[in-house]
Amino acid sequence: MMPATTSPTNPPPISNRAPMLALVILFALVFMIAGGPVFITLLLIPFLFLAIEPQAPMLLLPQKFFGAIDSFPLMAVPFFVLVGQVMNQGGITDRIFTFANSLIGHVRGGLAQVNILASLLLAGMSGSSVADAAGIGRIEIEAMRRDGYTPSFSAAVTAASSTIGGIFPPSISLVIIGAITGTSISQLLLAGIVPGLLMTMAMFVLVAWLGYRRGFPTHPRSGMTKIARDFASALPALLAPVILLGGILSGVFTPTEASAVAAVYAIVVALFVYREIDLRGLFKAFVDTAIAVAAIFFLIGAAGTLSWLMTWINVPQQLAASLGGLGQSPALLLLASMVLLLILGLFLESNAALILVAPILFPIVTQAGVDPVQYGVVTVFALAVGLITPPFGMCMFITMSIARISMIQFLTEAWNFILILMVTLVALAYVPFLSLALPSYFFR
Repeated sequence: MMPATTSPTNPPPISNRAPMLALVILFALVFMIAGGPVFITLLLIPFLFLAIEPQAPMLLLPQKFFGAIDSFPLMAVPFFVLVGQVMNQGGITDRIFTFANSLIGHVRGGLAQVNILASLLLAGMSGSSVADAAGIGRIEIEAMRRDGYTPSFSAAVTAASSTIGGIFPPSISLVIIGAITGTSISQLLLAGIVPGLLMTMAMFVLVAWLGYRRGFPTHPRSGMTKIARDFASALPALLAPVILLGGILSGVFTPTEASAVAAVYAIVVALFVYREIDLRGLFKAFVDTAIAVAAIFFLIGAAGTLSWLMTWINVPQQLAASLGGLGQSPALLLLASMVLLLILGLFLESNAALILVAPILFPIVTQAGVDPVQYGVVTVFALAVGLITPPFGMCMFITMSIARISMIQFLTEAWNFILILMVTLVALAYVPFLSLALPSYFFR
């Protein structure tokens, strides 16, 4: 009987196809630069490779595509995207943005700071960087454009601040890496709070520095009465993170179920509290969600197919073997794995990259003495940086589309935020207390 590893739909791994893959990737990059859609570019690589590879049938392409999106944790994605749509059409986003503006809109570069704060507040509902960028991104970019900010800076700060959604609970990526590696999801979600706040503060400092250098506009300081009124208006929305995180930590519902709770809560607030959405508007939110989720899952499926191809030709295994050659030094292993994750984040969708490399890297790094909860946060953070870097950064493409700018225009401003995020990543890697303080306190 033929072994399972040599069946037509599960061919044996091969390791001598790297030059062929490099040529295929180069062709696909040229296709994308010429204007080809990202998900087609990602699918083009395995399609061309399988077309010229005699050991594997083309049937593998749809099989691996649908296998990549057949994941229970990914069930949370449609609900969190729906949260973003309902927030936009039901007045939730506007109230959070207004409250953030009242609170800090008077500082230099106020709307840019408001952009960051609003992303932090919304991260507690969306659980997704992509949902944040696609949800509140349009409001933030248009508001900044009207206030005199350049489209490139508006897009850069919006894309960078959206990465908070991938770290701050209820983060979909932390749920996925917990499911893959067997690490406590509740501890991972708690561990994401301080890093999320840290990256928020780092971006605050950067925008303040840029604001004083460039003379960004300011607005009059809001009085306490207005701040209190805007806070009261935004309070139903601001309670969502408390309800979700409290429910997860108390065991009332799982992190994936929390996404459905968030969606129901957002609908109830929009329909019955703010009363700014009717059934027709709710139907439109469902339609827009379906369209957005289809695009996201196309990207995840395409990236998952590419991830399988890289695994098949032993690319991640060879890279992981190189890491293993560094010995048992936690500092060196963390540094090398961060470099690897940053490189993978350039080319792969973050959740697909997690599925690809987490099972390989986790045993190597954690056996050297790195806490799995800390390394889970570091892994997700490193891949989140890839969301705003070319050539395949998803949040980068979303904000570029909204602002109607080119990749070069985006990068002229985004490099500042990429640099500050990488500095924050190094701090998280080498100061374990930053990510382990809360889990250690609540689970001691």
